Amino acid sequence: MDLARQRFSRGIVPSSVLASVTMGLEEFIDEQGGRSAQVLSRAGLTSGLYQSPNRHISLKHYINSMHEAALSTGNEHFGLWFGEQFEPEGLGLFGFHAMTSPDLRSAIEGMQEYFPVFQSNSLLQMEVKEGICQLEYRLLDGEIMDRRQDAELTLGMLNNVLKRAMGGHGSPLEIHFQHPALVDAQQHRQAFHCDIRFHQERNVILFRESCLDLPMPDAHQMLNNVTLGSIRELAGLVEQTLTTVQRAKSEIIALLPDGEASLDHVARRLNLSSRTLQRQLAAEKHSFKRLVDEVREEQAVCYLNYERLSVSEIAYRLGYSDVSAFTHAFMRWKDVSPSDWRMQ
Repeated sequence: MDLARQRFSRGIVPSSVLASVTMGLEEFIDEQGGRSAQVLSRAGLTSGLYQSPNRHISLKHYINSMHEAALSTGNEHFGLWFGEQFEPEGLGLFGFHAMTSPDLRSAIEGMQEYFPVFQSNSLLQMEVKEGICQLEYRLLDGEIMDRRQDAELTLGMLNNVLKRAMGGHGSPLEIHFQHPALVDAQQHRQAFHCDIRFHQERNVILFRESCLDLPMPDAHQMLNNVTLGSIRELAGLVEQTLTTVQRAKSEIIALLPDGEASLDHVARRLNLSSRTLQRQLAAEKHSFKRLVDEVREEQAVCYLNYERLSVSEIAYRLGYSDVSAFTHAFMRWKDVSPSDWRMQ
């Protein structure tokens, strides 16, 4: 049975995002010197999706389009810069609802509440500590492995909502990314105009709490109510169900770099007992040990695409005690060493 059929048999629900996120994507690819039709085709998408902005498309395919665009254009920061120039209105109903809110606090509260309608199996949440707001974005779907382009793209889009309230001149205090500095970080600082930190616990935008009271320049109560009604209608069409396999894989991805991807740690993050997690995985014809091995294999292939990461760094991020243990595992997966795989 091939992988696609295995996933279908386990009841995995593909994560989705509103097609409005493709607004301007084809033009941006072509302007960067790529070929948009080929990029979208390789990613599993078609041209003109933005013309049906309320249609849900595969989130995995959309994220793949960022990787394919980076290859086609030769711009390894493609997702970063596409997000940086993406106007909030391009987010469709979700963006218009935020833009027409009375102030930034209301805009973020609405985005937080209805983010699952915009992008399924994902999380957007804000917390305030000692006068500093932390706006976090997180993928919950463990079937999506290479998350770098997505994180940089999404935080750029969200930051543009903040900038709109700040009059286009403000900038966040810091940006935190879960992924390591896989490429030159200078362009990240140019895009966000603030301190950038990699290999952090969460993907977060940090800004001052006082910004929450800033009025949105395009506030409009009637339009805000209209967009809210449409968003609530869409809410009934979005399936949010994640299998235990998907949820566990996402937590394993987050915990591996710190060497804490144990059964107990993952179960705790899912608010389950270790025994319950094992039982639920068994019901989906999986074991925790096998799941960790799958995640390590897929993450290893992703990391080997980034030449800035040495094989020893990759071994560390995958939770191996030394390079030899990682090399032994990779030989078992691919019948070739990590270095030879990278050269090929």
